[in-house]
Amino acid sequence: MNVNEDRATIGAECRSSRRVVIIGGGFGGLACAIELGAAGDIKVTLVDRRNHNLFQPLLYQIATAALSPADIAEPIRKTLARFKNFNKIMAEVSAPSSRRVSLSDGDSLSYNKLVLATGSD
Repeated sequence: MNVNEDRATIGAECRSSRRVVIIGGGFGGLACAIELGAAGDIKVTLVDRRNHNLFQPLLYQIATAALSPADIAEPIRKTLARFKNFNKIMAEVSAPSSRRVSLSDGDSLSYNKLVLATGSD
């Protein structure tokens, strides 16, 4: 086998097993998940302690009854439902290391790439 065949084989293996874990479901994490979800050949797992994305600049309008909570919050699964390569896990990450992240429930996830998009919370 020549070098080009080796690279093609390795590239195909990497593409078929690409796993990305995104920590954080805010604007940055969702934007990343949408871009990767559109790629289709990457398995994307988003981990966040909440099940929804909240547009915080409009929170004051909830307090004044100008908007309902449903107007500024949307479930993450609904936002990303059109992507078949997407998985959402509701948990906290306790220790990312060695291409694995440990979750607060004791499970762990392996990944090829890790995206930290925890925001300001």
